[in-house]
Amino acid sequence: MDFVKNLQKEGKNMYIKIGDLKLLKIQVIQNGVTVYEGMVEDAPEELKETNYKSANFDSGCVIIEI
Repeated sequence: MDFVKNLQKEGKNMYIKIGDLKLLKIQVIQNGVTVYEGMVEDAPEELKETNYKSANFDSGCVIIEI
């Protein structure tokens, strides 16, 4: 956890691939448009390999911006 805090202090963010998330319902938004909504495991492989900019929780769904 200290490693993550140090990166944040340095202005660096840790972005992971969407496919690294497990057992979550997600809504993926690109340029203000929903490009996928459903379970991470059911997402297209190309989307799973995409890094994301931000993630927020809303009503049992993780909203991810790419």
